[in-house]
Amino acid sequence: MTISRDAVTWGFRFILGREPGDEAAIHAHMQLDDINQLVEVLLMSEEFSISKRFSHLFSLKKPAQRALVERKQAELKVLILGNCQGKGLARLLQAMSTNVTATHLELTGGMLAQIRSGEVDIAKMGAENDVILLHPHAEFLQFIEQKHPDIRARIKMIPAINFSAFHPDLVYIKNGRSGHALGPLGEYQSSIAFYGWRNGLTVEETIGLFAEDVYAKLGFFDYWDSARAFLQHNEQLTGIPLEKSLNKWSAGGCWMYSVNHPKLRVLADVARAILAREGIDALPDAEQFVQDDLASGPVWPVYPEIGKRLGIGNGHYFFKKIESECGSDRPVQMIDLPQFVKLSFDAFSAYRKADLVCERLDSAPYQELAAYLASRRQSGFAPQAAAAPALAGASQGKSNPYLGLTNHQFWRRGVERVTMKDVDPVVRAGFSLAPAHKVATAGSCFAQHISRTLQKNGFNYYVAEDGDGLATDETLRRNFGVFSARFGNLYTARQLLQLFDRAYGAFTPQEGHWVREDGRLVDPFRPQIEPDGFATLEDLEQSRQAHFAAVRRMFETLDVFVFTLGLTEAWRSKQDGAVYPLAPGVAGGAFDTRLHEFVNFGVADVVADMNAFIGRLQRVNPAARMIVTVSPVPLIATYENRHVLVATSYSKAVLRAAAEEVCNANATMCEYFPSYEIITGNYTRGEYFDNDLRSVKQEGVDHVMRLFLLHYSTGQQISTHNESLMRENAQVNAIVCDEEAIDRGASAS
Repeated sequence: MTISRDAVTWGFRFILGREPGDEAAIHAHMQLDDINQLVEVLLMSEEFSISKRFSHLFSLKKPAQRALVERKQAELKVLILGNCQGKGLARLLQAMSTNVTATHLELTGGMLAQIRSGEVDIAKMGAENDVILLHPHAEFLQFIEQKHPDIRARIKMIPAINFSAFHPDLVYIKNGRSGHALGPLGEYQSSIAFYGWRNGLTVEETIGLFAEDVYAKLGFFDYWDSARAFLQHNEQLTGIPLEKSLNKWSAGGCWMYSVNHPKLRVLADVARAILAREGIDALPDAEQFVQDDLASGPVWPVYPEIGKRLGIGNGHYFFKKIESECGSDRPVQMIDLPQFVKLSFDAFSAYRKADLVCERLDSAPYQELAAYLASRRQSGFAPQAAAAPALAGASQGKSNPYLGLTNHQFWRRGVERVTMKDVDPVVRAGFSLAPAHKVATAGSCFAQHISRTLQKNGFNYYVAEDGDGLATDETLRRNFGVFSARFGNLYTARQLLQLFDRAYGAFTPQEGHWVREDGRLVDPFRPQIEPDGFATLEDLEQSRQAHFAAVRRMFETLDVFVFTLGLTEAWRSKQDGAVYPLAPGVAGGAFDTRLHEFVNFGVADVVADMNAFIGRLQRVNPAARMIVTVSPVPLIATYENRHVLVATSYSKAVLRAAAEEVCNANATMCEYFPSYEIITGNYTRGEYFDNDLRSVKQEGVDHVMRLFLLHYSTGQQISTHNESLMRENAQVNAIVCDEEAIDRGASAS
């Protein structure tokens, strides 16, 4: 968890005797793990050493020297108790430090029995080690507390990495009272294969279930949030930081071999954190020389449809067998999907049907699957048994690749034959919004529809700048609560990026104020936010700094950020590139060709700005999620020398293409919501636009927001589903538009 701005500021003041200097220095130090690390970094800095501050009180040794002394003084003996991840951790701890000796004891059922009987003397093993590291294990911990309380104090919890989002089909199947059923990949089984066998489907019919629409019906695309939440739970339980590493791990693609077998680079980060907790500096790059034992076990593939959704590559349907079952001449053997399903059926058939239990099949998505498959067959487009959609790159002969695709992928069945109110182009959402989630919004005026709907439906619409202490009427008049902070409309991606940089002190535009016709001052970057303007520059600056503090608070503490792209056309300063929401002279100031210029952003510009913003947001709030939309509202005017209709088409095409690129590049935290398509789609025959052919009717807004709530709201069924996934993991306002001022000013002239 990052530390606060105040902590960094006071750390600089007390230890170095000065202010931090700039926003970049503050932000960099906020990324340190905790206060202790901040203090150590400042105390060990060259600046502090030269300053001789407090030298009459104490002397310091550098961490590396202190660690070296400690290593020479004594070795640290570590006993790791837990699951199969412990063996790799033991090797990593020894490789990363010259004074750590680590042994591993896997707490299988048989081992627990030997410990209880005394055959394995856990008390002696505990006494022989300085530190005992334990994966969460309630039964063992209870036994230790009752029988060996003397060694309980030396037990420290470490996380067992369990992450199901890459492999949501993987389950364990209980075999009566004798553990788990075995299949082609040992205890790892496919819930879909088991569903097919259990319900009397053929092997070929079951292969046909490995398809995107079935995955959506079973909620496979919804596992990320619950898997992430379970990771956070492990962090809280053990004190070992995991959440901040999630994005780093995911940037390298899939980081799990299966739901509970992490790749070595993940365990290496855990090992480093364990050593840091013991005050030991990890040797650099030592993990590259450590054998990855879990790679020799069963490896479950990331299905292509899931890999695409998670943005980690194409995926495939080849299952790697356990090397110990393959023979020394061919230690690596892969099974394709048809083989895997056939071998799974054979394995299931070796047991009594009544003895095999998979709790997943009792959940609502699986219970409802039969009815869904029946309706899919009736449509005439169920996947062919031999289609094997999963065999990426395999020859399909002369079969039609469109056979088996779902209704929403065909115009006739997804648009033409669907009543207007029932058209739903969302298909599915990548995550859900719970009432407790802080949801912030920004963007064009259409973004305000989202904020109003969230408020009316009991969601936590996050307002970081709320006009506390003002009367309700005055709060609304001065635009408090209309936006998550009083930034006004942010029509372009450049405005959003600029807002972030200004709030964190990385950019200060040269043009700091405009003068209105009545002599009052306005902020050039939110010229209509304060209806009365400002009397003095001091008043304006005070308001701006309070606003920036609210913006920082919003970005650092929000859970979900909804941003609506509105325009590509903008006006900017020739001096420093600052972009304004309105042209100078429209709501204050004066247009000067020597100082101001028109700009029309392209796809590359918008993509670069959005990706830069997302990177900045993730640095201050790694857990943030983002929903990107495109406003369906046409341009009210264009400065380009072309028809406003053509200019509108260009602008929306740029924004829509850019939104796609941005969401694909940041798939784990960002996704697109098609409000633009819902309003402008020709299936509406223009019915969602008012007589001016620009204003969106309430019926259109209602359609957009109904689908937003349908797909993102955590209704009871979705909530229940997420709770079951957690259990399974535990077991394994009025519209304010700056743009309108353009036409008002032009009409008055």
